[in-house]
Amino acid sequence: MFVLPYNKDNPVRETPWVVFALIFINGLVLIGEYVGGPPQNWFATHGFIPERASLATAFTSMFLHAGFWHYLGNMFFLWMFGNRVENMIGRWLFAATYLASGFGATYFYYILNLHSTIPCVGASGAISGIAGCFLALFPKARFDLVFYIGWARLKSIETNAFAAVLTWFAEQTVLGLISSMFRVAGGVAYWAHFGGFVVGAAVALIYEIFVDERKRKARDVDAQDAPEGFDKKPQDFIGLKL
Repeated sequence: MFVLPYNKDNPVRETPWVVFALIFINGLVLIGEYVGGPPQNWFATHGFIPERASLATAFTSMFLHAGFWHYLGNMFFLWMFGNRVENMIGRWLFAATYLASGFGATYFYYILNLHSTIPCVGASGAISGIAGCFLALFPKARFDLVFYIGWARLKSIETNAFAAVLTWFAEQTVLGLISSMFRVAGGVAYWAHFGGFVVGAAVALIYEIFVDERKRKARDVDAQDAPEGFDKKPQDFIGLKL
């Protein structure tokens, strides 16, 4: 069984160009993996391998994906969390947060897998950072928490970002502990998700300390369009949904 948080509260005023650019760049790299040779060769050369770690592969590994579904899942999460965060903190800080979360994710994975020879690839560590950023900035955003077994959908619970995203984070932490206890090799780098999430949440908390609340509200559609105390419904943002 796994848990999927689904964002129902995603209004923006400005086009999230950095999110679009990241989706495009990751897509181009995925095409290159198949056009330019077997993907395994790309992973061996540009994936992050702890036993021979480098800053270069820590960077390039963020743009590699192990197939179309890996790419699609990551880009879905990037879109779901990224566009509102980019609108709030601005393009340059968003890009810096994305990269910092990616490096933080890789570093956390590295210190727990120092002698691993398995390439670590994917944008999920960086995107987990954007999810952490979203949680800190918009804890009351409307979410569905969807439970699956395999591809079978079991149940959907209406909740908010605080509950839904923290549930997902707890799930990743538990799975990381299980993978470490039983020495599960390969598969999903849960500790990279953990590390990226912590970095992104930390950036958002620092942002909230240094940026005045009025300025933050002025950049956020949800805070600006709704009167104080108004209980917003999904139909209120039909024209703003992305």
